[in-house]
Amino acid sequence: HIGDISAQAMIDVLRDKDSGVCVDSESFLTTASIVSVLAQDPSFPCVHYFTGTPDPSRSIFKPFIFVDDVKLVPKVQSPSFGNDDPAKKIPRFQEKPDRRHELYKAHEWARSLLENDQDKGQKLMRIMLDLEKQGLEAMEDILT
Repeated sequence: HIGDISAQAMIDVLRDKDSGVCVDSESFLTTASIVSVLAQDPSFPCVHYFTGTPDPSRSIFKPFIFVDDVKLVPKVQSPSFGNDDPAKKIPRFQEKPDRRHELYKAHEWARSLLENDQDKGQKLMRIMLDLEKQGLEAMEDILT
């Protein structure tokens, strides 16, 4: 990719299990991945692509542009436990709450489908990669 490093090329690198970049084992797991496109022209936004979920070979990269007054997306926020959070109770950390956000739970469902039903899993993966491609193309349009 000399002279032509694109967001897609970097995503492909982060998905490369053979090189050891993408790890999915019992002892270690890639927990999330990010690719950033930093605009050379300050009038253009920087675009960041996050998986927000483990194993980029089975996740899609979702585009984000950070702007003033950004609205938080509830489906990617870990649950809040307020004063009942085990980190705040004394003695601390006596319980382990479920901090998985909705996107993470959906990723777990998709991972299970990929592992247990090859036909449906491959169909889902094609849909997810098509959505990712649409996001990459939309961001490319913004940057050009």
